[in-house]
Amino acid sequence: MPAVMGRAKGQRVGALGTVRTFVSVLREMSFDDVREQAETPPRLLVLAPDETTAMEIGTLLTGPAGARQITAEALDAQLRQLGHFDAVVVFDPERTGAAARVRERLPAEGGPAPVFSFTAGRPNDERAADTLRALIASRLPDRAPAFGRAFPAWRPAAAKAIVDETAKANAQFALVSNIPAIVPVVGSLASAGADFLVLTKNQLMMLFKVAAVHGRDLHDQWGLMREMVPVVGAGLFWRTVARELASFIPLAAGTIPKVAIAYAGTLSAGRTADYYYRMGRKPSPDQMEGFYRQAAEAVKKLPIPLLGGDDKRPGHQELDSPHGQDGSGRPQPTPNPSDDGQMIEASS
Repeated sequence: MPAVMGRAKGQRVGALGTVRTFVSVLREMSFDDVREQAETPPRLLVLAPDETTAMEIGTLLTGPAGARQITAEALDAQLRQLGHFDAVVVFDPERTGAAARVRERLPAEGGPAPVFSFTAGRPNDERAADTLRALIASRLPDRAPAFGRAFPAWRPAAAKAIVDETAKANAQFALVSNIPAIVPVVGSLASAGADFLVLTKNQLMMLFKVAAVHGRDLHDQWGLMREMVPVVGAGLFWRTVARELASFIPLAAGTIPKVAIAYAGTLSAGRTADYYYRMGRKPSPDQMEGFYRQAAEAVKKLPIPLLGGDDKRPGHQELDSPHGQDGSGRPQPTPNPSDDGQMIEASS
């Protein structure tokens, strides 16, 4: 009995220490730059054979509420200040090389705006618009919160881009950090000092960005975090994440690489937050388990040895969308945008 009581007391002390560390990390963080980025409406330039078609594509991408942030021009228009736009979308059905011409002009204009070709067969193609929104959000992760916040149609793509980008960043940090390559399940990343601080900071910033996407008040970051901690729960505490994922990621010697913990813990936390903001309620235990399982499956696809991924091509990842799920959080089939011969391309 004394031993049991001692363990229980130790667990309470450990949990208290984790919460104190969490609060300390939050106090050190500044959300000002992210808030400014998120609250600055994105600017989108759409080029098409005529202005009417360009505006139709722009409205399809942003929804009616985004009309003020769209500049619609004909392909042969005299374009100025291209660098003032976050993205340039080109619809060139006759393949006149308009996208290449715009791309060549960008350095002279002093702007970094990427050029995206809308190569669907018609300007009102909803599937093509979904794919293009996802592509732009993933290519512009710093501006994804602004796109999602300004344009409700962009929210699924923006939230997914933010979560995926943070998960990859945390996995990369865990991979190159100078602690041992394999972390015991029980100890996990919580014992890894600097790793815990950096990974937790990245997660907190991710939650703030997801809140921005869903239109939350960004001037009360403490309120946002108090709201999200009980929702995300285990996703913010690495020891618990390691225990949760241990049954989902079968690896040798009963251990989980720190990369897997960092990636899957971040992915599941982000998807939980997105679900909460979209649905207005906390996921059920079954749904949470679904998020963990889905994150564990995504880990296996990382191009990193020891994780059991089938595809080891550098930089290759396939991540299931958090919105392609049923009520249990299990991944569901998603349509292939190229099934009907239509494709979205990006050029930079």
